[in-house]
Amino acid sequence: MKIVSKYEFYHLWKLGVLGNRTELWDDPIEAVESGYPKIGFREVGKAGGGAWELVNREDTLSTASRWTSLGRKFIMDSSVPNSHSTLQGEVCRTFKGLESYLAVGFPLEPMRKTLAAGLHKHRGYLETKLLLDKYMDPSSRDDLDIFLEMYPDATIEITCFNIDVGNIPGRNVMMWEIRDF
Repeated sequence: MKIVSKYEFYHLWKLGVLGNRTELWDDPIEAVESGYPKIGFREVGKAGGGAWELVNREDTLSTASRWTSLGRKFIMDSSVPNSHSTLQGEVCRTFKGLESYLAVGFPLEPMRKTLAAGLHKHRGYLETKLLLDKYMDPSSRDDLDIFLEMYPDATIEITCFNIDVGNIPGRNVMMWEIRDF
């Protein structure tokens, strides 16, 4: 199987078939009514670096209006506790086996910032396996292995935390993207 666009990924992610995720909304009023203090705006339909912005809940409606006026299609989410992040980056299978491009630390900034700071490093099979086994709880590790089997050519973007996160109890990993695009 392949996921061929960011739009397709977000559709499947929202349906709940791509593992642990944040709460998601299409409607800004629902996002405000959720009570979450921070709301993340993610541009849908753009691969590789679509716009992203994290705002206070009280700024949700004005941000939605601004993004709409800019012609951006977006989805909103409940964000994550970045202050608890421990490992983040991308994992995939290649002809060499499991490989990754990961940043390790505590806490980590959002991925765009850690990429810009040069914190992500290429990791070969053994180092990737050891890092994933160290920072991922067993259920999240099982989820990752299942998605690597289901989408053998995909790159999977993850963030690990030292607390449980997301909509599936007992998981400490967010699967931000599963992509073949």
